[in-house]
Amino acid sequence: MNPKTILPICMGVLLLWTLIALNLFPISLPTFLYRIILVVPFLGIMLFGFYSLFYLIYKVMNLKDCPQAQIDLQREIERIRTDSRYQSLFRGNSNTR
Repeated sequence: MNPKTILPICMGVLLLWTLIALNLFPISLPTFLYRIILVVPFLGIMLFGFYSLFYLIYKVMNLKDCPQAQIDLQREIERIRTDSRYQSLFRGNSNTR
């Protein structure tokens, strides 16, 4: 689905939900259905949060090693160690000046 079409659909659903929640939409709903409709957006946000959390955990656990990035990082650390501006980072002393 094109991202340009998702936003208008979401805005339309949000507007419809707002109208139903404020009883401005000319429709009569049973009480149990009205209560479910009020909670659906919050459940959607919670489900999206759980999905994002588990997706992030999955990606971190299946992270692939990148040997070239490790070499570059070690070079950068050595460059910083030899740079006089960053010497306070590698001293045992906690004073910065």
